[in-house]
Amino acid sequence: MPPSPAPLPASLPRFLWSQRRAFLPGLGVALLRIVTIAPLPVIFQRILDVHVPAKDVRGILLLSALTVGLLVLHQIASVRGASLLGTAVSRVVLELRARIFHKVQFLSFGYLDRQQTGRLLSKYAFDTQKVEGVMMPVLNGFIPDTLYSLLTFGVLVALNWPLALVVVLMLPVFAFMRARYFARFRTKNEANRIAQEHLTGSASELFTALKLVRVYGEEARAADTLAAGNDAVARSRVELIAVSSSFGAFSFAAIKVLSLIVVAGGALLTIHGQVSIGAVIAFVAGVPILVNPIQMFASVSEQYFTAEAGYRSVNELLDAPYVEEWHGTVRPEPLRGRITFDRVQFHYPDNARGAINDLSLDLAPGEKVAFVGPSGAGKSTLANLLLGLHRPQSGEIRIDGVAQADLDLRWFRRRTALVMQESPLLSGTVADNLRFARTDATDEEVQAAARLAHAEEFILRLPEDYATRIGERGALLSGGQRQRLAIARALLRDPAVLILDEPTSALDYESERLIQQALDNLARGRTVITIAHRLSTIRHADRIVVLNEGRIVEQGTFAQLSAAGGYFAQLLASGETGLAT
Repeated sequence: MPPSPAPLPASLPRFLWSQRRAFLPGLGVALLRIVTIAPLPVIFQRILDVHVPAKDVRGILLLSALTVGLLVLHQIASVRGASLLGTAVSRVVLELRARIFHKVQFLSFGYLDRQQTGRLLSKYAFDTQKVEGVMMPVLNGFIPDTLYSLLTFGVLVALNWPLALVVVLMLPVFAFMRARYFARFRTKNEANRIAQEHLTGSASELFTALKLVRVYGEEARAADTLAAGNDAVARSRVELIAVSSSFGAFSFAAIKVLSLIVVAGGALLTIHGQVSIGAVIAFVAGVPILVNPIQMFASVSEQYFTAEAGYRSVNELLDAPYVEEWHGTVRPEPLRGRITFDRVQFHYPDNARGAINDLSLDLAPGEKVAFVGPSGAGKSTLANLLLGLHRPQSGEIRIDGVAQADLDLRWFRRRTALVMQESPLLSGTVADNLRFARTDATDEEVQAAARLAHAEEFILRLPEDYATRIGERGALLSGGQRQRLAIARALLRDPAVLILDEPTSALDYESERLIQQALDNLARGRTVITIAHRLSTIRHADRIVVLNEGRIVEQGTFAQLSAAGGYFAQLLASGETGLAT
């Protein structure tokens, strides 16, 4: 496993701080825009207190021109700062999503099998989007506006410090709002995030299973399941809105009262001759600037707590300890394909009963071995163990004499191919799906693999032959066509070890005949493990290994096992697992 990126900071503020180098250029320009307009209250005060009494039109025009110039600089800095910050935020989110995908690639299937795909997608797409949604308001809004407020406060202190002290009333207001609403925001946002994650998981599952739902006539049950998830999201959202509305109403009232105090105090000081009318106008202009961070806090807080909940969700996944424990580096070149199971013992995490029990087996390079047995016998589990998707609790698996723990497993997987009963296809073109096995394959190599897999005859009948888009999961193709593409993909990979996991069990006779011919082409010169239900796929195997309850019951050629009258012969006679078909 390649080295993982350094762990993310535990909290969202620390994460934002860790990205400060990326944000610094844009944030610097955003702060510069604030500096350009900070002198405006002083300019207004001087126009009213100095140039108006002196009837100095030239002075008024010069200060007005200066104001326009500062506003132009403010506009330029605003656009440039937003552009730089937007680029930086996009890159940070892309890196965050890349981390998630990297992590998922190395999570153990013991963990992944217990997760809904929709919940993983929710973390990848929606939780990162929530983090992205708070960055620009904070970086391009809240932080610059807070600086603007501080600079304005400094200007107002210079104009009249007694009146400026009234602004200190903001501090207890802010402290009260934080104490009263922060915990409630966090709780409600977390509840809303969990409800959305559950809904996404259920929706993804049911949309994937639309055909099953319709065939079984269970549309009402599926709708009820989604309705329950939607109700939970709606309830949590309403509770969140209630807290947000309460916070907004309180902050609005508090800010208006504060503004009233500033204006009334300034009026009283003017009456007593302690402050000029220009200073009061400057204060009136400055109060909205002073309270803007509080108002913005009211609007950003909901986004912040939503983002914080999303960030925690992402971090939980990135910190998950359930990763594949493969760190080997040995690469036996060339890979011959000898496979040894040495007293392998394995059980799934939630089932103490052994799926594989003290199993020993040796496969010679180039040997064609078929695993047969009833459902749950351990056939697919052996294939998953060989590929390192699960790790045995005891015993050892060796490839060309190299212990699996010492083997560069990623390298080994790139030299194997797996053809399943429902081999997954992607939503791109035919050529895209074939080149998934080898991105550097030429057009001639792609076409040659398709011909060997008996796939070219239907590919050339498609509207754009190899450039035809085949829909999500190959939905625009028949089951037999999808399987032939999967075999062509495996042929293009040219693997040393080939695993066939019931590749023809769901096909009609004609499709099975064509695919069996393709499989025969694919098997030449390779170590082949076939997990089979149909007799046709195992009759010509070099060896048949019969499994039951994770143990080898017997092994031999088809003729030997049929004549022996043992467990295999009983399976044939009973039609168990479809072997008699």
